[in-house]
Amino acid sequence: MKSLLSAAALSIVTLSTQQARAEPVSLTLKLVDEAGKPLAGQPLRVAIGSEAEASAPGAGQRLSTDAAGVVRLTAEATIDRRSVSSTSIFTRHPAEHLVVGVELELLGRRALYRVRLDQTKAGTVGQINAFLPGAGGRFDQPLTFHADTQSWSLPDDPAGARLTGIGAELKAHSMEGSSESGRTIALTIAKQGFRRR
Repeated sequence: MKSLLSAAALSIVTLSTQQARAEPVSLTLKLVDEAGKPLAGQPLRVAIGSEAEASAPGAGQRLSTDAAGVVRLTAEATIDRRSVSSTSIFTRHPAEHLVVGVELELLGRRALYRVRLDQTKAGTVGQINAFLPGAGGRFDQPLTFHADTQSWSLPDDPAGARLTGIGAELKAHSMEGSSESGRTIALTIAKQGFRRR
């Protein structure tokens, strides 16, 4: 019994100290306008990896969208293992987590749209947020949300213009594959226009 408990404890320690390793990731990103029309020739920067890796100012590659509004990128990226909740806060599911950072222009400034993807057995959960660069150049300053008007403002100008969105919307997302076969990611992001509130 004592040796069985020791073996179980060793298994838990081994699982919790396993290092995440880089895996091959193939990304197809389509950039469209609010009406769904492809944005051709759009300059952007794409970084794939952990939150810290994707938020670094010089990470990834600078690319331009083709005539169909698409960029393709293959890279080695760290996939984190974690658990996420779906329909109930009491139920957690194992997930493989990855961040795709997409740098675009927002009101004449550089913004990083951080797309968080969690691959679960039921499918892919995706979320997008916008960040501006902080004092050190890292994209770690989120847009400020104003609950009273359901709007956002730039983090360094909370009393300034109120935005009806964050500047981009995640329209479609999928992450498939495994550590053995590699990951295939497909994203469609719509660049938003703004109206004053």
